[in-house]
Amino acid sequence: MKVVLFKELQKLEVKEKPKPKTGAGEVLVKVEYCGICGSDVHGFLSGVMVPPGTVMGHECSGVVEEIGEGVPGFAVNDRVVVKPIPQCGECYWCRKGQYSLCSSAFSRAFGITPAYDGAFADYLLVKYPATTMFKLPDNVSFEQGALIEPLATCLHGVRMSSARPGDTTVVIGAGMIGLGTIQFLRLAGAGKIIVLEIAPKKARLAEQMGADIVLDPLTEGEGLREKIFSMTGGVGADVVFECTGVPFGFQNAMFLAKSGGQVMVVGICDKEVAINPFMLVLWEVEMKGVLGYYVEFTYVIEFLRQGKLMTEPLISAIVPLKDIAEKGFNRLLASKDDVKILVRP
Repeated sequence: MKVVLFKELQKLEVKEKPKPKTGAGEVLVKVEYCGICGSDVHGFLSGVMVPPGTVMGHECSGVVEEIGEGVPGFAVNDRVVVKPIPQCGECYWCRKGQYSLCSSAFSRAFGITPAYDGAFADYLLVKYPATTMFKLPDNVSFEQGALIEPLATCLHGVRMSSARPGDTTVVIGAGMIGLGTIQFLRLAGAGKIIVLEIAPKKARLAEQMGADIVLDPLTEGEGLREKIFSMTGGVGADVVFECTGVPFGFQNAMFLAKSGGQVMVVGICDKEVAINPFMLVLWEVEMKGVLGYYVEFTYVIEFLRQGKLMTEPLISAIVPLKDIAEKGFNRLLASKDDVKILVRP
């Protein structure tokens, strides 16, 4: 079978590898689609968490091809989506229901670390199907299935936040995470949703997803905070969702929240960012990180089954596995307009 190996910084290699043998308690899935995540791009650029030889890819849907002994509830040809991070069910965090914080999560994940091969491949060997594999409803496409993982992160961020019906929210960035966050905020009954986005195409998508106001922070410049406050009765946003993962978004987020408000850090920024903690104290602004999801994975499946989410506009392109580097990763690096690129083996 074909797999995509991370070779070195900004270099991928498509290679042949033996098809995995399905052992007891395991399931072999034929991959239909796998999305390129922002964390994949980060690994592609930096090599962080993905040493040479790693098979990345963790946002996938597919069809059950083989089932090992002792795996109940699934049959060959089942249409499935696979959650990349399993939970042990026994550690302190799992017992609290905070599964993404499981103490052994990343040592057992696929496609995020070198622990297990990911889904940029013809086949994916699912090691922990009981806690990571879910059937897709008949009316949910494989393409939608590959969006469930990032959408679950968006829903987790909204559910973890203090946002309540009628609240004013700011979403910084209208990429995959920002656009998903807008949809879930709208479903949760948010009042005014203000989005900050520099790319015109993504700005239009934000409006399509339910944003009330979309501003270009570069155009607004130093007047951005004043503009946001003028739109919020002079107090600022109840909750700000930072969805870009870039220092600019992180640095500006707390200045857009009201006193006593909240900043949800959903985008992953691994760069050092200068902030003044005195402002957090003076304004009593809470900053909260968001990692993955708990039960939201299954909730997103149900939202899709009920037709409550717009997904087609989120998919910018579908590329073959053999062209993943040039038409996938390099395209995402070169374009500010693309949202999600799916890879099809």
